[in-house]
Amino acid sequence: MIVFVRFNSSHGFPVEVETGASVAELKEAVGRLQGVQPDQLRVIFAGRELSSDSTLQGCDLPEQSTVHVVLPPAGSARHSELVLQQRLGRGVNSLTRLDLSASRLHATSTGLAVILETDNSSTVDPDTQTEPKAHSSFYVFCKSVCKAVQPGKLRVRCRTCNQGTLTLSQGPSCWDDVLLPDRIHGVCQSQDCDGRVAEFYLKCAAHPTCDNDTSVALDLIMGNVRHVPCIACTDVMSPVLVAQCAERHVICLDCFHLYCVTRLNDRQFIFDPVVGYSLPCADAVTALPCRLQPSGFAVGRLTWTICSEIFPAEP
Repeated sequence: MIVFVRFNSSHGFPVEVETGASVAELKEAVGRLQGVQPDQLRVIFAGRELSSDSTLQGCDLPEQSTVHVVLPPAGSARHSELVLQQRLGRGVNSLTRLDLSASRLHATSTGLAVILETDNSSTVDPDTQTEPKAHSSFYVFCKSVCKAVQPGKLRVRCRTCNQGTLTLSQGPSCWDDVLLPDRIHGVCQSQDCDGRVAEFYLKCAAHPTCDNDTSVALDLIMGNVRHVPCIACTDVMSPVLVAQCAERHVICLDCFHLYCVTRLNDRQFIFDPVVGYSLPCADAVTALPCRLQPSGFAVGRLTWTICSEIFPAEP
């Protein structure tokens, strides 16, 4: 397999290793190319330092992934700080196996929300899980290549230098930790950076991506692992959009697209001063509006993006 390596935040170069290679073997390959001792190198991927005895597959590195390899300056206070951060970060769960969907299902919910919460309540220790998950925990709208909703992958970088060399002191526990700034901290291990703030972003998992190829996070779209029927067509589809009403009604993406277009034609979008233009729950019985965007004030673009093939003009 091919792994792209950025050594000390320089331009990436490809390294070919066996499919079942360990992190230690990757260090040896980089050490030979850079003329440094492999045991001095630290491999960082998705906010964690990878253990030398772990396999690349066990760390969920797909083909053509980009990892950061750093050589900490020895004998300095900075080196001591990084050693301390290494110890603190050992308990951080892998971003590749993180599931934040439960944070969109409140404990006071009823009906469908209880069904979804039952499934999300069973957590798996990422250190003991060896097989990849059967469904994606993250979904994005890939505008550059796929032009469609696709499974996503969560990544993190230093907010100061925009490099993926930041190791997390703790991982995100809810979607707000990912979408809102200044929530999660760590230590940037780039030699010339003292960054402490984590910046999360999502990339499309359907194809190889470059560093700046990011996608819009769709935090209300989830895998339908419990086979809940769509409230509109009653078909069982996956993924689905879970409305933020008390009942957490589920609607498949095809029906949601049709719902958006119909409401747009009828000029029935609802303006919210906080999140922008929104829609009520698609359930005809429910009169209370619920938020159907991922987060923040700019998320009105998402609903327009879903309708963009029919209405390409900007709102």
